[in-house]
Amino acid sequence: MLFACRAGEEVEVRGRVTLSGGPLGQELRVRASILEVDGQAKVLAEADVDEQGTYRLKLAQPYVRVILEAVNNGGGTRASALLDSTEAVPGQDVRTAPPMTLETALEAEVYTQMVRDGVEPGNVDTVDLRLRLTASRAQAVQKSGDIPGALRTLGVAVRAAQQARLRSYAKPDFEYDHKAELLSASRQAAAMLDLALDSGTSSPAKSYADFFVVWDAALSMHSALEHQKAERDAGMVFRAIAKEACIGDDCQFDPSLAEIHATGAAVHLVLQQAGASALQPAADAAASELLSNLLESPVNPTEAWTRYRASIVDAEDSVLYRLLEDTDIERPTLSQLVQASKLNGAMLGLVMLELILKDASSSSPEAIAQSVDRAFANHTAELTRAASPHLEAAGDRAQPALTLMLITQEAARP
Repeated sequence: MLFACRAGEEVEVRGRVTLSGGPLGQELRVRASILEVDGQAKVLAEADVDEQGTYRLKLAQPYVRVILEAVNNGGGTRASALLDSTEAVPGQDVRTAPPMTLETALEAEVYTQMVRDGVEPGNVDTVDLRLRLTASRAQAVQKSGDIPGALRTLGVAVRAAQQARLRSYAKPDFEYDHKAELLSASRQAAAMLDLALDSGTSSPAKSYADFFVVWDAALSMHSALEHQKAERDAGMVFRAIAKEACIGDDCQFDPSLAEIHATGAAVHLVLQQAGASALQPAADAAASELLSNLLESPVNPTEAWTRYRASIVDAEDSVLYRLLEDTDIERPTLSQLVQASKLNGAMLGLVMLELILKDASSSSPEAIAQSVDRAFANHTAELTRAASPHLEAAGDRAQPALTLMLITQEAARP
């Protein structure tokens, strides 16, 4: 059972305060609070920060969406973080919070801004929010000349992205009544991730891989292709709106880790369904390398994604080419199809950017989600119409090949 504690049972939260690569000084207290519907903070508990930058909080009962702030004697906030829930991982008596960094401060500030702008706390998926707000995004906000404006923009982007994600799951023949279950299970995954990050793991990629195992289990009612579509829609919406909160070199392609993971899982499923299990290790290795590059290397995200896409579709030794090597389709024809799909994908990105930014200031998140869904549907139909006649020679490998092109050209658009 995920939530072993009940109202009235005391829970303990421990964590570390870090900023600029190390612990902060002494004479700090950590304050735990939750936001009411009107945006006002309700303080739950406070505790001193010791010389090592660690703290322990005792709360009267379990809570979700807890804001943790390290405050000085003057009441000023020096660092902060967003705790998805106070529930510990199975086998642990204490909930370990993520170390407070510039990135976690952005997460707490954007969540606070969203609630103050009228979003009900219960309608914010804080795990999803944390996956979208990266360290590079936090640095960009700090460099901006209008931090409050950047926070508002990111809040709008997160809200619209989450609406697009939920709408994608809510098919006409599917009643979306599992939101609470999804949030609960993803919080368990986040608790495991926070514990790993607090331990100073040498492999963030491994920690996130373990996180996504639990994440996938929580979403097992949907296929990997449905996950990919939902994260694709949400990612496109978020990046288009969030561009306004980027400054200088930090305004770069910054894909959600959930979107990257969902794309790799969808490719794995396509190969499995095509009876091409021999190609799965190469595809999985490319996905793992991409995740590691984004988490552990100072690599340009655009370059990392381009290399991944080449290994799956674009290069002549890619998974796609190997999938079709025993079919009657000619290599020049396949090369032309791949290039055409890349061009269509680039055009799609431009159309989407214009569409979303036009609607962002005047439309609701639901309206933006609908527009994105229609645009992707039209793109899929157009690419299918154009490519299908040329793929007939591939026989039963035609549909998997087309799906691979669609996945990699639609996903993670800048």
